[in-house]
Amino acid sequence: MDIEQVERLIGEKSIEVVRVGGADMDGVFRGKRILSEHFLKSLRGEGLAQCDVIFGWDVQEELIDGLEVGSADGGFADIIMKPDLSTFRAVPWEAGAAAVVCDYETVDGGPLGVSPRQVLRRVIDRLAKAGYQAKMALELEMRLFREDQQSLRRKSFGDLEPLSPGDNCYSIHHASLDEDVLGAIRKAMVDYGVPIEGYNREHGEGMYEMNIQYADALTAADYAMLYKSGAKEVAAAAGIALTFMAKYSDRVDGCSGHLHQSLWSQDGRNVFWDADGPHHTSELMRSYTAGVLATMPELMLMYAPNVNSYKRLVPGSWAPTTATWGIDNRTAALRLLTGNETGCRIENRVPGADVNAYLGFAAALAGGLHGIERGLECPPPVDGDAYKALEAPPLPKTLAEAVSLFQESAVAREYFGDEFVEHYARMRTWEVERYQEAVTDWERRRYFEQV
Repeated sequence: MDIEQVERLIGEKSIEVVRVGGADMDGVFRGKRILSEHFLKSLRGEGLAQCDVIFGWDVQEELIDGLEVGSADGGFADIIMKPDLSTFRAVPWEAGAAAVVCDYETVDGGPLGVSPRQVLRRVIDRLAKAGYQAKMALELEMRLFREDQQSLRRKSFGDLEPLSPGDNCYSIHHASLDEDVLGAIRKAMVDYGVPIEGYNREHGEGMYEMNIQYADALTAADYAMLYKSGAKEVAAAAGIALTFMAKYSDRVDGCSGHLHQSLWSQDGRNVFWDADGPHHTSELMRSYTAGVLATMPELMLMYAPNVNSYKRLVPGSWAPTTATWGIDNRTAALRLLTGNETGCRIENRVPGADVNAYLGFAAALAGGLHGIERGLECPPPVDGDAYKALEAPPLPKTLAEAVSLFQESAVAREYFGDEFVEHYARMRTWEVERYQEAVTDWERRRYFEQV
């Protein structure tokens, strides 16, 4: 869209307010609600100011010390939101509202290096110079509860009533019983311009997976952010709270955020496919796969960003514990799907639903491009149970381990820049420090009576 098209849509849809914002370091859609008249004026000016604190606090909005951006040392200064008009859309569940995703710039007009959308753009640009375009998608699992904002806090986010009881994975009739809620989310997302391919009941109470259609990498990351934010709003209107936590409880399965990816040439050819290659894979696909595997431990922080992320990654849990790959093998970290040229792709099964899509996509593309540029060769694929592949490189088991590997990663610094690496590592170290100070329900259950 250009400014005239946006102005016309605002008139046609009677838009009164525009949600203007972008992803913070945790992938949360943050910004401001701007009256449409002022929004249109800003498009002809220098953009909209936003306090840089959104990149200087944690997910609970507690200020993090030791940061260059978003700290008191910098005076909590302004950064500039530059709307990407290709993302402008009406919000179907709120009359008179629209939304737009922004890129963040410094007041001098340069890109803000710590912004997750900018980190992904940086890798996409490098990929384009090599002659490739990435197509990507995120499939997200979630748990839904018959709770609201007040009851969640009254219950301290525990002992919640699930949307539907029982372990009814893939059950059509049980999914149909929840269609009033899931159907409302699906319809709202499609009308919002976030295309949904399908959804199904997953294993465990109130658990569903919803699959977002693939797109170019930046658009697909925008889809994921808008979906996670919008689904919570639509569900709340139906009296439902949902979570994308990687592991809501130690008594239930975790929620995945499987990341699908393929590379395409400038003439529209899927360069992962080779009808005559092993398992129909091209040499380029195998080098890409090798690169993602080789960098997986050191870039784990971008796939699994929270303390809770690592509670999901346990043997036998449908979530990987080692850097392995296989052909249509759901126990491996990378599942290669090579049945036909159009759908030839890699499914990265490491991320949970808590992944920041911009950073998860950036990590996957950087790893893959690293493999292509260096002509890396894949190890042998895993046949059967990847949890039994004891010789495979292990993935970090904790957030603290992942932070250490990330800080030492030459690949991270080359592809994402020192500014981002230092900023992000400090933010994740902060999470580790807060967790080490916390007293958990597990500790109370285990020690209260007996010690």
